[in-house]
Amino acid sequence: MSSQLRGSVFGNRIKSHTIVIARGERVRHWTVPSWLLGTAVAGSLICVVGGIGAIALSFTGDSVVRMMMDREVRATTVYEKRISGLRQELDKLTTLQHIDRDQISKELQALLSQQAQLVGRFQKLEPLLDQAADAGLIDTATTGSTTADGGRDWDVMGSIGKALSPFKAARPDSVEHIRDVVLPSIRESVGLVEGQQAAGVAKLSQEASEKVDRMTDLLGPLGVDQGEGGIFVPPPADAGFDAQLRQLEDMLSRMDDLRGEAERLPIADPKPAGTVRTSTFGIRSDPFLGREAMHTGVDFAGAMGTPVRATGQGRVVSAGDQGGYGLAVEIDHGNGVSSRFAHLSRIDVSVGQAVTAGSRLGLIGTTGRSTGPHLHYEVRVNGEPVNPQRYIDAGHKWAKL
Repeated sequence: MSSQLRGSVFGNRIKSHTIVIARGERVRHWTVPSWLLGTAVAGSLICVVGGIGAIALSFTGDSVVRMMMDREVRATTVYEKRISGLRQELDKLTTLQHIDRDQISKELQALLSQQAQLVGRFQKLEPLLDQAADAGLIDTATTGSTTADGGRDWDVMGSIGKALSPFKAARPDSVEHIRDVVLPSIRESVGLVEGQQAAGVAKLSQEASEKVDRMTDLLGPLGVDQGEGGIFVPPPADAGFDAQLRQLEDMLSRMDDLRGEAERLPIADPKPAGTVRTSTFGIRSDPFLGREAMHTGVDFAGAMGTPVRATGQGRVVSAGDQGGYGLAVEIDHGNGVSSRFAHLSRIDVSVGQAVTAGSRLGLIGTTGRSTGPHLHYEVRVNGEPVNPQRYIDAGHKWAKL
């Protein structure tokens, strides 16, 4: 087939390319077929595209890795912050518990100190309570316990023990429960005991003062020196416990002094057992002369030999025959007060002998100026006879104080 025919059938034939290189007189040339040139160009394009893709892929891969790494770092940072926060909360709770324990320890020490103070106060108060019991201000059977009719509870340890008993048996509880429930309850109980103690001392002082007033009112007319006096003014509410104790001690001491004075006075009933009062103090008809005369005592008629007893503490200053008084005994009670027992059949004491109320002095008789067996009883102040009934009545009232 001719070349012209092939070109018309298959299209124009691609011409080959010739490369010519000339250097001086030398000339070289190469003929490059068209298919080879197209292959080389296509390969070059592929390499270029591949390089660009590789570079793009390289850049894209680095971004993804960096994003993943950044995310991991952020997650780790958040986790570490949470762990740090939890640790801080734990440290805070631990610190608060230590603070609570320290506070509880301090409060317990304060309560123990307060309890020791209450016990010390009771030790100071205890002898005064014994004095008050002796004075009849409180019942000896209820000195250490509360009575239903308003008696005072002086048992400090018992009161505090009762307050603590619910917590002694309980198992250990949380710090918060001890701080918010147990300690306030104990503090309230100890404070209550402290208040009861102070109120009891004040009340006891008031009662002692009132009794002192009654005693002085009773003994004053009998010639007893009343010394210091005045109305009772309780110590202020904020006065120290020691001041309240001194107030109570002063009242009880005054009561002791008055009791001592009363013991020396002839205020016991002189009436011998089984006797009858036949004459009183004052003007009467004289049994021998039948005309008015001053009777300087009281008479108790009774059987011969009936014992006669002293009416108060004192010392015998006369014991023997006293003329119209017959056999008589006279007792000096101090402060110018004396008592006389006359018409005895026998004397059982001697001059200088100390006696107390109830001491046996002798026996009823009818010696001296007498119409029959009886006791003639007198009370004298500074040598002058006074109505014995005043002392007898005072003695009856004294016994009820």
